Amino acid sequence: MLRGLQLAQSHDFSRSTMAAAGFVIALPEEIRRQLLDHGRSRHFVKGELIQQRGDTGREFWYIQSGSVQIGRYSVDGKLNIFAVLGPGESFGEQAFLGEFPRMVDAIAASDTLLLRIGESELQAAIASDARVARVLLKAMAHMVQQAFDLVEAGRNLSTVERVVQALLRLCNDDGGHCTIDVTQQDLADLVGVSRVSLGKALKTLEAEGVVICGYGNVAVPDSLALQNRVGD
Repeated sequence: MLRGLQLAQSHDFSRSTMAAAGFVIALPEEIRRQLLDHGRSRHFVKGELIQQRGDTGREFWYIQSGSVQIGRYSVDGKLNIFAVLGPGESFGEQAFLGEFPRMVDAIAASDTLLLRIGESELQAAIASDARVARVLLKAMAHMVQQAFDLVEAGRNLSTVERVVQALLRLCNDDGGHCTIDVTQQDLADLVGVSRVSLGKALKTLEAEGVVICGYGNVAVPDSLALQNRVGD
């Protein structure tokens, strides 16, 4: 029998939820295993489209290895990146469970192995223990609450703080150095500020030594130092 039906409340869960990492990571180990054991493996090569905005959500995905870029393609074919997800994270649950069109595009950022969880796989997991459905609903409720909390918090953050949070979402590691392949215009679009305001914020962070701006990328020498910048 499954025990420990409370959602995980660890620091890792909090960070991953901030990174739009889906609800699978929030599930207790036994229930997560019940769900993932019914998934079907799919391999995607770097640059391959996994899901497209506007498509019907017939499944959601759990990342076993590799990384996935989440964003939206603009009319000129450029991908505006919202997040980069890695192993242990998931995406596509909302469109799948809500039965509405995909809101974002997902592209393999490297050779990636995913678990596909569709209707039959979900029903098999629920059939194995009916409490799985209750925990999934609770996890989705927490995810929605987190989204509201982020919107509310964003109203009170400075441009620099919003840029820091965006960079942390795009950093696909738990500390150390990371290089984010993103133009300053794309980053400005992601944060929701002008290119000029974004440039000023990056100069502030560069002066503090927590970022290094390059051509078409932003390097974070120490992502833990950048996380500490949020607390400051």
